[in-house]
Amino acid sequence: MQTNSGPQEPDRSAVKPKARVPHLLRFLGLHMASGLAVGVLIASLMIFTNLAGLKDLLVEAQEPFIAIFLLYAFNALTFGSVAMGIAVMTMPYDGICDMRDPGDGGDLGPLR
Repeated sequence: MQTNSGPQEPDRSAVKPKARVPHLLRFLGLHMASGLAVGVLIASLMIFTNLAGLKDLLVEAQEPFIAIFLLYAFNALTFGSVAMGIAVMTMPYDGICDMRDPGDGGDLGPLR
C-alpha cells in the first residue's frame, strides 16, 4: 500500500476550460446589440408619434401584428448592421492592411 503525505494535485483531466468568446465577436456583438436597441427605439417612436399616419394605418389594418413585426425587424436589422459597419470601419490599425497569407514568402505582390 502506497501512502503519500504531500499535497494532492487536483485531477485536471476532468475540468474543461471555460469557453471564451473571441474578442472580435464580442466587439461585433456589442455593437450589434446597441444598433438593435436604437432600431427598436426608432420604430417605437415612429408608432407613438404617428409619423406619416403610421399608427392610424396599424390600427385600421386587419393583421397589424405582421406590419408591426416587419417594422421592428427591419429597423433593428438596418440599425444593427449600420452600427457594426461603423464599428468595423473605424477600427484602428497599424501600417498597411495586408490580407495575404503571412507564410507565403514567395509572393512579393504589388505592395512589396
